[in-house]
Amino acid sequence: MRKRTNRVEIKLNDAEYAHLNNLVHASNLSRESYLRMCINGLVPRPAPSVELVEVIQVLRQIANSLSAISKCVYAQNGIDESMYIHNFKLLQNQINEIMILIREPTELKFPITQ
Repeated sequence: MRKRTNRVEIKLNDAEYAHLNNLVHASNLSRESYLRMCINGLVPRPAPSVELVEVIQVLRQIANSLSAISKCVYAQNGIDESMYIHNFKLLQNQINEIMILIREPTELKFPITQ
């Protein structure tokens, strides 16, 4: 783990402090982690909702069920294996893309000054 020995203190009014705390709470990060990401030009996304996490879990269960079904059907030579594997991989890719989108921070854009 990196050693951080430098300390920075800033003063915020009540509205700014409340806003910062709301952003930190929504991101599910510590205040320090949130601010470090901002300093590095990234804006953390809010943590995914409980409903979205549940949807991802259901999709993963569906993928696992499809995998189990395919093993049974393949053993009986009753399905086009390549078509099934293709669709299974598409489902897995969709799940992975959803997870990347909900976890990926956005880049902080500074206005161009002249």
